[in-house]
Amino acid sequence: MKKIIVLNGAGKKNGNTAAMIKAFSDGAVNAGNEVKEFFLQTMNIHGCMDCGGCRRKEKGSIEPCVQKDDMNQIVAAIREADVIVFASPVYFWDITGTLKTAIDRLYAPLMNSSIGDAKEIVLLMTSGGSTIDHILDWYKNFESWLKWESIGTAMNDLEAAKQIGASIQ
Repeated sequence: MKKIIVLNGAGKKNGNTAAMIKAFSDGAVNAGNEVKEFFLQTMNIHGCMDCGGCRRKEKGSIEPCVQKDDMNQIVAAIREADVIVFASPVYFWDITGTLKTAIDRLYAPLMNSSIGDAKEIVLLMTSGGSTIDHILDWYKNFESWLKWESIGTAMNDLEAAKQIGASIQ
């Protein structure tokens, strides 16, 4: 069994991104995995201040960022997780600002060695159009920088999302 967390950057709780996450989660849970979702829109997460506090804290700190907000819950979950799912609709040809803010805040635990071993990652995206190449390029570079392994992407495809979830062992 793997522990999976979903960072849901959607603005709506019951929109197309939620349907993608549900399909993925159904596949993952049926394969014997545990899934926990964070609906970022309702969380108190501030942007990175580039203050350098994370570089001054003790390595492996439980709270690697000097900010005290809901990102601490996400960092704790990532520490225990095997798989991280980034889910977002396309907003202005990119991921949502909500998801980007959470991703920016991963800088502190990554620089502070607070997350643990390498993780597997998944990208779930929804879009009203077909302009997703930019996002796929970003995701490929993000994966490379993190030195984590992408185990799948699904774009507007519920069956693909379900299959990615079901493939996690």
